[in-house]
Amino acid sequence: MAKFFRLVHNEYIKTFKKLSTRIMFVLVVLAAVGLSGIAALTKTEYERWDSMPYGSPEGEDSYRAEIDWEENTKTPGWENRVKMYEYLIEYGENAEDFRADMAYELPDSLGTDEYEEYLDLIFKEKDWKNILGTMLEKTDDSQKGTKWEYQYRIDNDICPGNTWKDELISTVADIRNSEDLFDENLFDENGGDRQAAKNEEAIALYRLENDLEYANVDSAELSFTDESGNFTMWQAMITAANLVPLVGLLIIVIAGNSVASEFSQGTIKFLLINPVKRWKILMSKYFTVLSVGYIMLAILYVVMIPASGIAVGFDAFSAPFLSCTNGVVTEGSSFLWVAKAYLLNSISIVIMATLAFAVSSLLRSSAFSIGISVFFMLAGTGIAELLANLKMDWARYLVFSNMNLTSIAEGNPMFAHQTLGFAIGVIIAHMAVFILTAWDGFVRREV
Repeated sequence: MAKFFRLVHNEYIKTFKKLSTRIMFVLVVLAAVGLSGIAALTKTEYERWDSMPYGSPEGEDSYRAEIDWEENTKTPGWENRVKMYEYLIEYGENAEDFRADMAYELPDSLGTDEYEEYLDLIFKEKDWKNILGTMLEKTDDSQKGTKWEYQYRIDNDICPGNTWKDELISTVADIRNSEDLFDENLFDENGGDRQAAKNEEAIALYRLENDLEYANVDSAELSFTDESGNFTMWQAMITAANLVPLVGLLIIVIAGNSVASEFSQGTIKFLLINPVKRWKILMSKYFTVLSVGYIMLAILYVVMIPASGIAVGFDAFSAPFLSCTNGVVTEGSSFLWVAKAYLLNSISIVIMATLAFAVSSLLRSSAFSIGISVFFMLAGTGIAELLANLKMDWARYLVFSNMNLTSIAEGNPMFAHQTLGFAIGVIIAHMAVFILTAWDGFVRREV
């Protein structure tokens, strides 16, 4: 093993002495900083929209335009909607709080007098608890989510006000309003989608009960509401997982040059003079290629932590990762959650780097090994999707059809009967072929 690690040490020296390698590391850092800058702009845009008051001049002009449109089209319920816009214009300052949202939620089917009675209550009443109490009495029992929302706010002294708690309360209310209206045809035989909704409800209630303004959950569980406006450093960091293919492209260049450059520059003879078996030389190069790739990945992860925090704020730094199984919520580390996303996305790096390494060993051409690997990395998934659309089931045995393990694990494979175990098996089989090809091209062929 000592000889092997000496070989690895020498490979590291050769790799990091190259200017191109150092430029690659700089590119990774710049990509992280650049993405954090984009995150800062995105958050600023969300905040600009969130801060736009209902009673602003722009809002008043918009309401008058809506009135003109309603009066011209006269769609069912237009009289009520015109009356609502008139109230919004008249009580512009009050409309900046929850009153406008409540007005929008009033059903158009109400009679004109009853509708105006509701508007008077919403806009003229000063005590929000009295408003919600009266609305609770007037709300139909079929809207059990809405009734729950009003009662929950009164009991817990939560005034509507466009806060993070409002989003969570609305999530629970929407789910409870909808659960009796779900189309059973939308659910699998085990009620999977219904359970996903109940899990989301459990997470929202858990956050409310534990006063968690910031928390992270899997995107698959955000099916009823979108909290993208609450943009945090964790959203920026999980988005940075999309930069992993950039690391893959850089590692393909290193892998494609690793063996082929030894032959083109004639340095392979100096390597083989040493009393070390060829396969150890080959494996030391392969180990170096993969480890450099994961060093880049670690740098991307580490740089994104302060960069994203500086860009969008460290408010959510201690936010937990919440998962829910059968209605039971558990807390985990957000750092590990993001790291897992990076590692899952790195599967493509390992596969494509191994392919480039195999072609480099077999054909001893840097340009060809880099070119073919980059092509399959960029186009492989698209080719697999095209074959899937053409109903060519044999394409599920291609490695490109199985690299998105996250999607397959969530039950969204490209092909039928494509399980996580099947995908891992296909990847292992292809990796074995690539490594054996590299071994045959380097160990058995004459220099």
